[in-house]
Amino acid sequence: MLSKYTALLREILPPECLAHVEVANIRNQSLMLIADSPVWATRLRQLSPQILQALTKPDSSKLFSHSEAAARIHHVQVSTRYKHSRHSAADQNTTGAGANQVPDRQAPEISKRTAELLSQSASSINYQPLKTALLKLASHAPGRVASKPACADDITGKNKT
Repeated sequence: MLSKYTALLREILPPECLAHVEVANIRNQSLMLIADSPVWATRLRQLSPQILQALTKPDSSKLFSHSEAAARIHHVQVSTRYKHSRHSAADQNTTGAGANQVPDRQAPEISKRTAELLSQSASSINYQPLKTALLKLASHAPGRVASKPACADDITGKNKT
């Protein structure tokens, strides 16, 4: 039955939307669609009145049997499910010793001004774990190495004696 709704959507939706939506389910007279990004989800919500109108047209009843027509759709619900990139899909299909390794990520960079503000904030904070975290963030500015707090080894916030 979902395939019939998918076929109907292919006739209704603009061509640019087709690669970004799939029919997920039909529940409580709601057609549940999944978009691959929030942008496409918003676009589908904008198109939901046209989708509902097309579903209630007499022409659409040709696609559905009597029992399917009894479960008429009165609402379109759209949610977002992000598609994995080819790189992450390839990582998931890897087997062997490296199968569970997290792929290398590029360290984030922040501006020098942001790093200065983070360092200033850290200097006024007494809670050591937060101070250490702020200084670590500040170290991501290009060409900047954050100063080590007095008790940086003590990340629990308790002083060692």
